[in-house]
Amino acid sequence: MMLFHSIRTKLTLWYSALVAATLLGFGATAYLFTRSILMDNLDRSLRNEITWVNQFIEPKARKVRLKRSALLELQELKRAAQPVAPVETTDVTEEEIDHVWKQIYQHTLLNPRRQFIQILDRNGDLLYRSPSLENQTLPTVEIPYGSIHIVTVQDDQLRDLRMAATQNDYVKIVVAYPLADLTEVLDSIFSNFNYLVPLALLISVIGGWFLAHKSLKPVDVITRTAREITAQNLNRRLPSHKVDDELGRLTNTINEMIGRLQESFSQVQRFSAEASHELRTPLTIMRGEIEVALRKKRLPRETRELLHSVHDELVRLSSIVESLMTLIKSESGRLAFQFDSVALHQMLEEILEDARILAEKKRINVVAEKIEQVHLHGDEVRLRQLFLNLIENAVKYTPTEGTISITLERSNGSAVIYINDTGIGISKKDLPYIFDRFYRVKQHELPDSGGSGLGLSIAKWIAQAHRGSIEVKSQPRKGSTFIVTLPLS
Repeated sequence: MMLFHSIRTKLTLWYSALVAATLLGFGATAYLFTRSILMDNLDRSLRNEITWVNQFIEPKARKVRLKRSALLELQELKRAAQPVAPVETTDVTEEEIDHVWKQIYQHTLLNPRRQFIQILDRNGDLLYRSPSLENQTLPTVEIPYGSIHIVTVQDDQLRDLRMAATQNDYVKIVVAYPLADLTEVLDSIFSNFNYLVPLALLISVIGGWFLAHKSLKPVDVITRTAREITAQNLNRRLPSHKVDDELGRLTNTINEMIGRLQESFSQVQRFSAEASHELRTPLTIMRGEIEVALRKKRLPRETRELLHSVHDELVRLSSIVESLMTLIKSESGRLAFQFDSVALHQMLEEILEDARILAEKKRINVVAEKIEQVHLHGDEVRLRQLFLNLIENAVKYTPTEGTISITLERSNGSAVIYINDTGIGISKKDLPYIFDRFYRVKQHELPDSGGSGLGLSIAKWIAQAHRGSIEVKSQPRKGSTFIVTLPLS
């Protein structure tokens, strides 16, 4: 479903929908326009044809004698149309009549057309029928006098015909054209559209996707680069856009914003570094003076206890200042690592001795479950700091007579260190934040441990500097396990 939340997909769908609507609109318009043009041309052809037949026949048809009933009907039609003189008729012989229709027949033979032609006299008798009609008769429709009436009808075979009819003083003329040819042309156009529209739509989808991908490719580059910019590399900028368009202006705006952030971050770093540096000297002096005062044996008990409390807080404050200095130097790149071959198993065995001293006061048992021989390339001082921070953290949050175990083993080309404790554990809501600076888990089972909330943050930074990782698994009241993974190569 994430695909439909992509701008690339939305642009492609909108583009394809627009192309589909355009094609359908164009196809319907072209179909209707073509049908209208063909019908107009057909009507014009029928009108021209029936006019020509009328002009050809009328001079010769004067020799046809009308019946009295037909004569009265004609007079009524002429009176309805316009006042004219009475119709005159002439008696002719059969030979003269045959001569007229022979000429008409010869004319139709010399001018073969696809139309159906049918000519009746005023008496309603059939005078002429084109050979294409064979024995059929065109349907009877209202035939106007002196004008042409065009209508669509069906013959005996249920064929659609476009028929033009007119009558003069002597004959009734009907010319028809089958609509099958016109329908075939329209069906052919419709069939072509049925094939072309899906093909064009498919091409538009592929083309739309390609154009959207091409247009939004710089956005992907901007997104990837922006994701890689962190507090450690604020001097990095997005790739500049050569064209002064929307993307170019967006890139320049983001780069200007990153520049302002870099300046602000640098100011904060300078202030923190200067403040930490200025605090180190007075803290050291106060610790020294209190230690000197505590050597005096004549101090009252209340004063000695107060000085001990102040001294502990000064030690804690000094630790916080040192940790802050370490983090500030790491972020500014001023803290260099000295990478060398490190015998990790020997380091952990030494750290175990320090851990037992730290845990002795709370009678916590510190054991080594499994220590494999492992060498890796790293900074021994920082790695020692990493594991001591984790062990100090375990000692702080493990109740009296608890257990802390350390395991070192190889796994998939990496050294994996497990530091497990039987402490109070960490709740699920706190787990995502324990590596954040100054974040301290609020626990009611134990008194305040006096931690600064920077130890785990420094441990994570050291692990990442060695291209490793650190994670934690914990259950409240059952303990925690910190897992450090360091690549061997």
